[in-house]
Amino acid sequence: MLNTWTDKLFEAGKNKGFENQEIYYETAESLNLSVYQGEVDKFKLSEQGGLSYRGIINGKMGYSFTEAFDDDAITMLVNAAYENAFAIESTDPVCLHDGSGDYKFMEFPSVDKDVSIDEKIQFMIDLEKTILETDSRIARLSNNSYVETTYTKWIKNTKGLDVKETKSHIYAYGIVVAKEKEDTRTGIGFDMADSFKELSLDKIAKTATDEALSMLGAEPISSIKCPVVFENKAFASFLSQFTNHFSAEQVQKKLSALIGKLDASIASSHVTITDNPHMRSGLRSTAFDDEGVATFVKPIVEKGILKTYLHNLKTAEIDKVKSTGNASKSSYKSSVEIAPSNLCFEPGDIELNDLMSSIDTGVFIKELQGLHAGINSISGDFSLQCHGYCIDKGVLSNPVSQITVSGNFFELLKDIDAVANDFFLSPLTEDTGSASVRVKELNISGK
Repeated sequence: MLNTWTDKLFEAGKNKGFENQEIYYETAESLNLSVYQGEVDKFKLSEQGGLSYRGIINGKMGYSFTEAFDDDAITMLVNAAYENAFAIESTDPVCLHDGSGDYKFMEFPSVDKDVSIDEKIQFMIDLEKTILETDSRIARLSNNSYVETTYTKWIKNTKGLDVKETKSHIYAYGIVVAKEKEDTRTGIGFDMADSFKELSLDKIAKTATDEALSMLGAEPISSIKCPVVFENKAFASFLSQFTNHFSAEQVQKKLSALIGKLDASIASSHVTITDNPHMRSGLRSTAFDDEGVATFVKPIVEKGILKTYLHNLKTAEIDKVKSTGNASKSSYKSSVEIAPSNLCFEPGDIELNDLMSSIDTGVFIKELQGLHAGINSISGDFSLQCHGYCIDKGVLSNPVSQITVSGNFFELLKDIDAVANDFFLSPLTEDTGSASVRVKELNISGK
């Protein structure tokens, strides 16, 4: 029915004078539930989505969107896009993809239809119970969730493009609070799986409780300049704050620190950062971007050398290159921007313990706080509160908190001298993955 409706839409657009037209359709079905004290605390089962319409007329791109699919919606879409096109003053090139390219369609996990809601609720009840019974110092769960989502994206236009994809994701996490006297610490456990039955309750519980309990008694240390190791999750969250610098649009607007740096060294030889849209477990994995361009795995930084900016069709046309398949829409209603798929700081080949073994005195950072407030995303300067552990003679020792790490992101990239083999990617790190990294020296401010 939607195909027939789309054909009628394109016919109406053609009669209005549009030279080429495109629809972008998406729908998402999701379940999000949490429990508190053995009872369901939050239960949200939702289905949402809609369709956007784009049309080119007189070198301008008109745009509109709808959640209805009837004849009135066709008239509204065409007229709104027509008015929008003639209101645009931008001289930027307008492009639609013709469907050419090598599409790598993947088999994604699917939601277990044979698993009842009651079983999923019981899983979260059992998770809470397991965590609370682990240790008398575990005070409560501050948050816990089971999340499953099935997402469909379809793009079709009058230039020959017609691509569709459906994917699902299932994960669960728990954030626990440990308390000893007046000292309170938190820890998070997370698991993502191909099916509900593969989720590990024990993994979530152990990771969360171990992290919270191990930080009890943490104190600030004296200010020092020393080697620093960022744990994989912490560095992934940190890296995610600077992805805008790899965008060709930011480069063209003179808002990136990497202007004119293609094929130049911007980091140490230990640094390889890849855009990988074909990871089965990645939330942003896809065979095609949000303009329908086929995606592919590409190094952005390879052994310290900047190899590419990320492009959509418009920026590629401006630079006279091919799109890298990184067109991105935050929803069907939004305009086309640029974003990585799964941004991956690639792992090295050494164990984390071996990475720390040569450090006489240093700091292991487990979590960074205030990422949005403590970072100048343009200059790369940062000053962030953090917590973790001291490194003494190559091993982790006492926990530390109320300390601040500071420096410059672009200088930090040049000072990375080792990368562990413990790559981690999850929704909790904003679709950015990383291994643990060692930095030669950073300023740590403490007591």
